[in-house]
Amino acid sequence: MNIKKRCSKVGCNELIPTSKTYCKKHTNHNYKRYEKIRTSTEEGRTYKRFYDTKEWKSLRYQGFLRDGFCCVKCGREAEIADHIIPTKVRWDLRLDINNVQSLCFECHNKKTNEDKNRYSI
Repeated sequence: MNIKKRCSKVGCNELIPTSKTYCKKHTNHNYKRYEKIRTSTEEGRTYKRFYDTKEWKSLRYQGFLRDGFCCVKCGREAEIADHIIPTKVRWDLRLDINNVQSLCFECHNKKTNEDKNRYSI
């Protein structure tokens, strides 16, 4: 039997395999546009290089393990390791495990908007 679940995007009722998180409609739909914006400046390239490092990937995995691969805000499956204090505010905390939390896409987007207002970034 092929077990299915609903897409994790709020309000979407599309059935998908249990190994996936989002349906095709809600998976990486803005990824190429976001990557172009993210790497078009020197600051963007610096961040891209950081997020590609072995140190970050290891710390990210440690954060997921610590949080049980669950979003610390809502308890759904975590997909993003988020810096509690953004790296644009405190670059020195980028590899501090106490500054990393596991979030789902929805909670990460809410937090990013809050950070933009709080830190004016």
